[in-house]
This record gives sequence, structure tokens and C-alpha cells, in this order.
Amino acid sequence: MKFIHAADLHIESPYKGIHSENRELGQALVRCGIHAYEKLIQTCIDEQVDFLLIAGDSFDSDSGSLSAQYRFFRGLEQLKSNDIQVYVVCGNHDPLNQWAKNFTLPDNVHRFGPDTVEKKEFTNKKGETAAIYGVSFGQKVEDRRLVQQFQRTDSAQFAIGLLHGTLAGREHKNPYCPFTMDELRASKMEYWALGHIHKREVVNESAPVVIYPGNLQGRHFNETGDKGCYLIAVDNGRVSSKQFVPLSAVVFTYLSQDIQGVNDTSGLFNLLEKIRMEQLSSGSSCLLRLELTGMSELHELLSQQDELDELIRAFNEENSYSGTFVHLDRIINRTLPVIDLEERKLASDFIGDLIRQFELYENDPEKRDRMVEEIMEELKTAKVGRYVPEISNSEEILELLNRAKWKCISGLLTNPDEQ
Repeated sequence: MKFIHAADLHIESPYKGIHSENRELGQALVRCGIHAYEKLIQTCIDEQVDFLLIAGDSFDSDSGSLSAQYRFFRGLEQLKSNDIQVYVVCGNHDPLNQWAKNFTLPDNVHRFGPDTVEKKEFTNKKGETAAIYGVSFGQKVEDRRLVQQFQRTDSAQFAIGLLHGTLAGREHKNPYCPFTMDELRASKMEYWALGHIHKREVVNESAPVVIYPGNLQGRHFNETGDKGCYLIAVDNGRVSSKQFVPLSAVVFTYLSQDIQGVNDTSGLFNLLEKIRMEQLSSGSSCLLRLELTGMSELHELLSQQDELDELIRAFNEENSYSGTFVHLDRIINRTLPVIDLEERKLASDFIGDLIRQFELYENDPEKRDRMVEEIMEELKTAKVGRYVPEISNSEEILELLNRAKWKCISGLLTNPDEQ
């Protein structure tokens, strides 16, 4: 038996923030999300799966626009013509009470109801059996522990729990329908098909297998990397393989690039074009945040944000958003000025004294810890205090201290009058 587990399709997610800044890019991203759904359907057909599981949030809100409903329906109809069943639960973005009353799904699709866990039994052409248990969100906010209703009552070879919710202990801005691993185990399911968390994760490898497949398509820079679904094979009542299948047509990407030795603008321009070609070679479009590091003669120029903005604009003007593209969202300048730190700290000027003071904190853990405590105490009384996380990791503190040192040095070298 084979099935595909997907979640958080968010068909026709509008990308409102991006759309307001760059309408052409916003429209391209909507198309990419649609393409990811179409690839999901085609993968089900190509792999000849027995059924598809969708663990909530098929739409971005309610039951979607008429065009989103059309795309969803047409994909399900394709599966019907290939004798593939579909089992769907509703999540917080598409709760059951907000689905259009006149939106009827094809008869190969079972959409689970709210409040009470339902069971659907499936038998494939080989006579192999599975039981799928599921429950939908009846309304947008679902705080009940619906997981406690899942209890295996079948004699099938394989049992699946289909749930949209949050594993206890995981930080999430909407921790709906919470559950624990102990509650999942108590249900006696062999597989838990989860949705709601957009980062893919195999939470538990076996007994039971528990998976968040993530969403089909990244929507911002907190959702980087390939997105897609899981292809699951079952043999003798156990998961015999689980394979992540990438589906996203556009990938949000962070890239750090050391430009030490790149000391003129032609070298920088060639590097940017090389990065564009490398990203395009993956076959997917890319929204890129590029961090530049290393010592470079270009440091002062790259420290001018208006110049960077113009460079980004020129780079993106070459994009055709109707095809595959690399959109440069931001250049983060972490370069350093070309300076011999050991030699410079011997100088008797302000910069030399500054470097020596920083080294006192870098080499004295107690002195460094006291400084952090004093800063944190002062921040607590300021308006920004609640936004500043506690910092206790010594490596993180040293990294922040090093960045502060170079920022000071860079500022003083760029603006010598401020010394």
C-alpha cells in the first residue's frame, strides 16, 4: 500500500506584503503555489498511490476564492479518474463552518466532520486494508485536545490518525489543538499524518511514525528551503519507507558568501551573476537574501544602503517573472574593512584603544558576563526590553561582541572626523 501525506496547501495564498511592493512578483508567487498543488496531484498519479491525505488548511482562508475552489476541485477530479481516494481534515485557515455551502467535493473525497473523530475504512485492489481516523476544526480557534478521542477500534492492517494541531512544547503563534507524544501513542495508530506546522519534520521514526510534511510552498523567509509532501509505503502493517518529495516551484533561500579577494565592482557583479546561474540550475525559482562576509576593499561602498538598494533594483530588473527567476530580496553587508587588526591595536589612537578594550572583554569571561547582565538590566527598563531575548550562550555573546567591534572600527574608518 502507498499513500501521500500533504498538509497546509494554502491554495492561492495571496502574498499580500510582497504583492503590494512588487505586483509582478506577487502574481508569480501565487502561480508557483498553484503549480506546487498541481505537482502534488501529478505525483499521486505517477506514483499510483492508493490515497492522498490532506492534514488541514487546503485554502488560505475559508474555502478559498472561486478560482481556488476550481483548482482544488479539478485536482481532486484528476485523482478520481485515476481511482485515488482522498481524505481531508479542515484546519484553522479553512474551518468547516466557513466552507461555502454550495461547494461540493467529488465522491472520491471524504472530508471529516468537526467535534467528533470519524473512522473511514479503505481496501485496495490487493485486499490490503487501512483505517483512517480524522476530525476537522469546526471553527477557526480549536483549543480542545481532540487527540484524546482517537482510539483504534478497527481490525485493519494499518491505522492512520489525521490531525491538524500542535505538538506540546513547540513554540507557535497559534498553538491550536495541542497534543503530546504519549497521547499519540495511546491511540494505537501506526501512522500520524499531522498538519499546521509549516516546517517539515519526522517527529517519530516508528511505533508510531509521526510526520509533519510542512507546507507545499514557502511563503516568507521563515519558511526556507524545499517544501513538499511525504510518500509513504506500507508493508505488512508497518511503514517500510518514507520519502520526502519536493514540490515547491519557488524556494526562499539564505546564502552567505565570503567575498574576501573581491576588491572591485566588476568582481562583485560577476559574483552576483554566478550566484544567479547557480540558483537557477536547481530548476526552481528563488527569493534570495544574500549575506556578504569577509575582508574587502568594497566594504565602505557596501556600507551605503542606498547604493545596495539601487544594485538590488538593477539585478531584479533582469527578471522575467513569467518564467524561472532569482529575486534578490536583500543584501546583508557583513563584510569587514581591510585592516591588520594586530598591527592596528598597537596604535596609540582611539581605534587602537577601542580594539584593546574589546579584547579585554573577549578574553575575560567574568568581565564579559557582568557586561551582558548590566546591558540586559538596562534594556528591561526600556521599551525595547520585551523584544530582546535572554542571551546566555557564550559563543553567541562572543559573536555579538565581535560584530560590535567591527561595526565600531568600520564606522570610525569610514567617518574619521567622528574620532
